[in-house]
Amino acid sequence: MQKQLLSPSRILEGLLFLLFVVSPFYITSSIGGTGFDLPFNITVWLAATLVIGFMLWHVSSSDTITLPKNYLYLLMLPAGILLSAVIAGVVEPVTWLFRVLYILAGVIFLFGLFQFKSLSVERGLFFIVLSGLLISLYGIVQIHPLQASDENLITSTKTLLPTTIFQQVNVTASYLATTVLIAIYLLFTSLENTKKTIQALLYVSMTLSTYVLVSSGSRIGLLSLALGVIFLTIGLAKTLRKNKTKLLGVIVLLSVGSVTSYVLFSGPSGLNKTVDKTYGLVKANNSEARVVIYGAALDSIQSSPVFGHGIGSYKSEWLNHSAELYPKYPNVEHMPYTLGHPHNEILMWAIEGGVIAVIGILIALVSTLSSVARFYGLTSFAYFSLLLPISMHNMLELPFYISSLHWFVWLFLIFVALKAISTDKSNQLSQMAKLSIRGITFVFGLTSLIFLLQTASAQKDITDYVYGRSTDKPLQQALINPYFQADARAMANRSVLYHAIKNGDKQKISQMIEQLQQQLDTTPNLKLFEDVINGYEALAEKKQSCTVAEKALKVYPWNGGLNKYLATCSDR
Repeated sequence: MQKQLLSPSRILEGLLFLLFVVSPFYITSSIGGTGFDLPFNITVWLAATLVIGFMLWHVSSSDTITLPKNYLYLLMLPAGILLSAVIAGVVEPVTWLFRVLYILAGVIFLFGLFQFKSLSVERGLFFIVLSGLLISLYGIVQIHPLQASDENLITSTKTLLPTTIFQQVNVTASYLATTVLIAIYLLFTSLENTKKTIQALLYVSMTLSTYVLVSSGSRIGLLSLALGVIFLTIGLAKTLRKNKTKLLGVIVLLSVGSVTSYVLFSGPSGLNKTVDKTYGLVKANNSEARVVIYGAALDSIQSSPVFGHGIGSYKSEWLNHSAELYPKYPNVEHMPYTLGHPHNEILMWAIEGGVIAVIGILIALVSTLSSVARFYGLTSFAYFSLLLPISMHNMLELPFYISSLHWFVWLFLIFVALKAISTDKSNQLSQMAKLSIRGITFVFGLTSLIFLLQTASAQKDITDYVYGRSTDKPLQQALINPYFQADARAMANRSVLYHAIKNGDKQKISQMIEQLQQQLDTTPNLKLFEDVINGYEALAEKKQSCTVAEKALKVYPWNGGLNKYLATCSDR
């Protein structure tokens, strides 16, 4: 019994519990954004580092390596992205490094799961459902806020919509849609001797997740759940016919979750929000915003179709091409001044990685779909349903950049689909190579953990600075952190500039303007333009400030403030 409890598969299951259930709930204040700007991503990667480190350690002592049969096709995804990343060059070194590490860690995580043959898929899926239950409870408290809630624990929303730990409604919705589908899948595929407590938690999670999802008013979440249920019904048709009572119970609870959401005060607003957004989608000026985003993306692809513009290039490509399209759609509303993603992952990689990266992604995608379809037949629809919400969201927004939890859950679901379609190969690594893997794993793992802990301090540093919380050494942790360093330096420079403007220090103002002008050449950020204009204004150099404003308007033609400012330049 003790041997079984300490087997590698049981240890990994414990680490997966830490990853899926415990790590996402590091809840503290933040300024929002993507990646490590959101604190929970830091702890998710802390847990993922332990999981991946354990996987590599286990592989180094194993006599065989288990791989999915389409492993060569799956490797085309990282190979295509890495090849294009090397050839296209480095636009933003830090972005390039973290994006590559993100992908490589995902590949190791996915292939590492296959090495644990006794790993319980059911337990792993149940952990995801359990995390969905906790997220649903968090969402319910946001929808129905308590009178005295700690904002560091429960992030309040003025709209009473559930943003939960992800701080974004659609990201919450796609995750909950996934957990609802997994809960249904487990109810009909788990063993007959499954504990009643586990089944009860599946029913409760399914009901509460549906309630929060419907209340969110998320089109992506609701549509992906509806399609997922259809896929799941096709894939589990035989099992459903044999368990009509359980099926009726699922239908009733899904209905209870949906109807309760509508009856209570938050539900109608959520459903009305869905209707309003759907109606707004067909209005010309709203749909044109998408047209500009996708049109700018296609123009960018055409300018460098084979290898792309390099990882981290999208922001500048958006600014270059969106300004050209704006005259064609002058009535467009709510056009973003900066955009970090074209709201479609294939377009994103086509721009930054070119055809090479896209071909690698498509080869991995098609090979996975075809392998599962050939092996399982109609049952494959059940596996596709589990992957549908996050995959669909990935084609409409950027869930992986906001939530690393989505990334690891998605990879685990791919493993679930391919687990039975695998093959064993002899581990040909020499003893020295195995020892080297252990050594590298230990060093890299320890370095990663130290970096992530320091990143948590840097994230707090940035948040404290933005919210004006006094500290003895503002931004000191952020300025030495590779991830936050650029943002911290920009904040520090801005602080120095406006301090010099306040004190009339013309020498320091001129010095800061020179630095900011150099940044504008590579990063034409609207805030930087504003800072330079304000600097020239403080020096009473109207001609230069108007020249900068004219350059800014070419990049941001829809900015009303710049137009108003240029109107004051007519008499210069």
